[in-house]
Amino acid sequence: MSPVLAIVLGNSTAAAALAVDDSLTAVRRMPVTQLDGLHELLARGCPDSSEAWPIIVASVNPPALERLRQLVAEMSLPAPAVAGVDFPIPVKTDLKEPERIGTDRLLGALAAYRRTKGPCIVVDCGTATTVNAVSQDGTFLGGAILPGPELMARALAEGTAQLPEVQIGPVASAIGKSTEEAILAGIIHGWRGAVWSLIEGISDTTRPMPSVVLTGGGLEALLTEHLRSALADPAADPRPVRLFVDDLVLEGLVIAYREWQGR
Repeated sequence: MSPVLAIVLGNSTAAAALAVDDSLTAVRRMPVTQLDGLHELLARGCPDSSEAWPIIVASVNPPALERLRQLVAEMSLPAPAVAGVDFPIPVKTDLKEPERIGTDRLLGALAAYRRTKGPCIVVDCGTATTVNAVSQDGTFLGGAILPGPELMARALAEGTAQLPEVQIGPVASAIGKSTEEAILAGIIHGWRGAVWSLIEGISDTTRPMPSVVLTGGGLEALLTEHLRSALADPAADPRPVRLFVDDLVLEGLVIAYREWQGR
């Protein structure tokens, strides 16, 4: 099984890794505005352009994808293969407009379903947080999209006259003792409550009881302990699996490409 370079281009962050067999190594993350930071990783996987590893990409950010194509061309490397364009994502969907679904949501669903082998709810924490439902047979059913904490903080600062933009981080109390603490408490506790409400709502309509898979670019850590507590009592909430997975979309990207290779 040949190694590949896998790259995911999100709204704010790029994630990249070397995929050898089924393992992701040398994972890198950077702002999508600083894709030159991929140069070292691309060079590691491409010691000789005639033997360059395939470069595979999932993107929800057209300008970042164009910049990546320029970077690859400048290094005289083969053009990247883009998921959903150059090779398919092997996920059935039950959607009104399947052609508009973000490839990151489909790839995360693919990887989560392969891990859980059953119905699951995938929570992906990025600039936008998505909560997606996958059925017993692996069909992507749809889900919900809401602003992530950093986007909430920016929107509050930009949409009001006096509220400052706060730095997102852990918060214990729901009672802020300053304006900054009150904003942070509202964002984090409100975000956690929204995600949990969506998990409960999806669970009510999905049978058997779905597993919960959480991933993201770092912000998921702000949800992890909250969800662990909420899911702690299997008698009260008997979900079969509670997974907290790094790099789920990268994982799904590699799965999709490998299966297309072996078609």
